Amino acid sequence: MLLEEGYLSNASRWHRLTLDGLASTRDGLTPRARLLIWPDLSTDVRAALAGLPHEGLIEIVWQNSRGHITSLTVDETEYAALPAVLAEARAVMVLSGYEDERAPLMAGVLPDPDGVLRARWLP
Repeated sequence: MLLEEGYLSNASRWHRLTLDGLASTRDGLTPRARLLIWPDLSTDVRAALAGLPHEGLIEIVWQNSRGHITSLTVDETEYAALPAVLAEARAVMVLSGYEDERAPLMAGVLPDPDGVLRARWLP
């Protein structure tokens, strides 16, 4: 599974969730962050690139050989550069760049340390 930790500034951090790393990931999350759960990354990078839409905005999320997860939003004018960008990618996911076309598996908000939910995110 993949966790997107979003902030009000429209910035986000990505975490790949594993059973043995779940506790350390949880400890590093920021209160009031919007949490979105996505399917896991695919290890078939070539197939992901072959399946890009003909046009439109996409967000591509990938994990490199050192385990770092990065995302990049591009449109069809930048698709040709993606094979070079993803040369060291071990796993990848392509999401629509349009908010109304994105459907995570689950969404939530992290409460403050005292357990009170003080953040409200619009769906």
